[in-house]
Amino acid sequence: MAEDLRNRTGSRRYAVCCVAVGVVLAAVLGLVTLGQSSFSFAYPQNALLPYLVLLALAGSVLALLAALRPLFAVRPYRVAFWRRLPFVWAAALFCVQLVVARSVWFYPGWDVQSVYEAAGQIATGQPFSGDYFRLCPNNAPLTLLLAVPLWVAGRLGLAVPYAALPYTGELMVNLACLFTALGVWQLTPSRFARLGTLLLGTFWIALSLTATVPYTDAFSILFPALALYLWLRVKNPSVKWLAVSFVCFFGASIKPTALIFLLALLLISVLGALRRGSWNRARWRRAGAVCLAVALGAVPAALWQAKATAYLAGSAQPQEQLSETHYLMLGMNGETYGGHSPEDVAYSSSFPTLALRRQANLARAWERVSGRTFEQNVFFFSVKAYKAFSDGSLAANQSYLTMSKPARSDVLSRFLRAVYYKNGALNPLWTAFAQLMWMGVLLLCLAALFGRAGRSKITAALALTLFGALCYLLLFEVWPRYLYLFAPLFTVLAALGAEHLRLPRKPRG
Repeated sequence: MAEDLRNRTGSRRYAVCCVAVGVVLAAVLGLVTLGQSSFSFAYPQNALLPYLVLLALAGSVLALLAALRPLFAVRPYRVAFWRRLPFVWAAALFCVQLVVARSVWFYPGWDVQSVYEAAGQIATGQPFSGDYFRLCPNNAPLTLLLAVPLWVAGRLGLAVPYAALPYTGELMVNLACLFTALGVWQLTPSRFARLGTLLLGTFWIALSLTATVPYTDAFSILFPALALYLWLRVKNPSVKWLAVSFVCFFGASIKPTALIFLLALLLISVLGALRRGSWNRARWRRAGAVCLAVALGAVPAALWQAKATAYLAGSAQPQEQLSETHYLMLGMNGETYGGHSPEDVAYSSSFPTLALRRQANLARAWERVSGRTFEQNVFFFSVKAYKAFSDGSLAANQSYLTMSKPARSDVLSRFLRAVYYKNGALNPLWTAFAQLMWMGVLLLCLAALFGRAGRSKITAALALTLFGALCYLLLFEVWPRYLYLFAPLFTVLAALGAEHLRLPRKPRG
């Protein structure tokens, strides 16, 4: 009886958490659809149809799928087939990804160019400049990682060694989709939810142009998906927390927001532990073991990041770096609405030490917020929320400066470039399709948060993760592509919503 009471108490707490996040997510969805005409100045899109129309279409498609759902249960459940399906699907998908990458990869500019050029110099033993990494030390670990496939490509005599980077990025994204599917396989036996996960992973995540760009998005997306799978799969609590902590912290060395999932798991575990009854020695020992496991999991990634930064920038803590306070100041910029600002970079670079820069950044960030009225701040943060969630392709063709595109004259390459490239004839159709999937994902996430799935611990953890991602984007620099890292978690939450998706029953009589 006492255990039942604790479980019900935990379920109520998880439900409250999920409903609260669901309300916020519904408000964001309202901003995206109803506020398109007001906020699109900050982030114009290339879709064929208005967002409100796409939302209605997404709802209609989900209603149709719910009506057809009984067809998924007609045939007997074949355990062996469903156990092998994620791996067979991932292998076939990877072949398709390689074809897509070969047809559409291009040479990006900005930070991506600095990273892959330095990685190429390291791979070939050439001298490199550390100026960029003294400014942006967060990209040092990724640069060393990219040097490995470039070194291998050089040893294999690949005509264009750079091509190994898009192919490696596709592999990382493919593994992320695989572990996302395996996580859903752990959570639900619903064939409807499982097939939906495979389809979303294929068309929304794996076949995104972002997967071909060798930067933090494609190379970090694996880690939240892998952490979720380990959390569900590993039974021993200490080993579980050690593995999840190591994966999240290693992912954070490439993209710091990967830590949001670990923080959400810790918060929701604390919430579940706050049950009736006193804490005895056994419970305190278990809590101490968890804390120790998390700390130990963080050590290798911290050492790796420090060594990588010191190697490329000359110091593990460069004084010239644009630290997190710079991006907070940038996030409060009322002219760019959290977008890149050369003036802000110049302002931060004008201070000789990191301590002075952080102090000045915090002061200017507060000055920007306090200098606006309450209504102006509401509008400002609404625009930022719109920018973060308005692009179903997660800014696949709007976040990268194209330096050059290798000439490919075959029919398939010309077709795929017309689909993926922003100026391609078929890109508005592909953008609308991505937006339709995104609207469906958000609707299914709301179904999970407000439905029966919202009483579970893992749903609450996913909800807190997505809420943390939103808060991060509201505070710091914001672009839709920053959500690509969390696409696997959105997919899992959508699958939990799809698990219980039913049409209302007609009353008898």
